[in-house]
Amino acid sequence: MRDKKNIEELSIISKHMIIKGNLTGAGDLKIDGRIEGDISIDGNIFLSECGEVTGNISANNLACNGKVTGSILVQEKLTLESKSKIMGDIKTRIIIIEEGAELNGKCIAVKSEEILNS
Repeated sequence: MRDKKNIEELSIISKHMIIKGNLTGAGDLKIDGRIEGDISIDGNIFLSECGEVTGNISANNLACNGKVTGSILVQEKLTLESKSKIMGDIKTRIIIIEEGAELNGKCIAVKSEEILNS
């Protein structure tokens, strides 16, 4: 059995997909569609400009250029790209906010071990 930390697979939620329910798993996830539910991924999430999540997100890294309504917990680095719209609280170790990104919530930057204990 493979160590889940070494999974190099990419799952894609395409532009015209709507998922209602929680997602959990390992590997990377690219979201071009809409998810209504919580996401917990042991890997990286890429939320495109047309992607939308209504629910909480937990991942190793998140590159966001879409819309999130819910809390975000990122173990390492969160990048809010210029088209991002976040309505919810953020907890991460590193945050990068590009010009034009919108954030309506509080942001807490912590050490890695503090996130693991969340």
